[in-house]
Amino acid sequence: MTAPPVPRGYDWPLAAVCLCLSGFGLSAVPFVGTRYGDWPEAIALGIGLLPLVYLCIHMALRINERFVALEKRVQELEGRK
Repeated sequence: MTAPPVPRGYDWPLAAVCLCLSGFGLSAVPFVGTRYGDWPEAIALGIGLLPLVYLCIHMALRINERFVALEKRVQELEGRK
């Protein structure tokens, strides 16, 4: 049989870093865009949105891992009956 999955730590530090980075990037968009033009505004928007996109992808993969573990536990419980 395969070994049980190794439990991973909490995702709160990753979520906090991503939210801080995106907060700084998105709060800079209006100030950078009005002064320097469109290109720096697009870069600030990217800095603000990319951590959120990464966080969404990471959480989607994590929930898939949790569903697989839950499904295995349900199969074990059903096998005992």
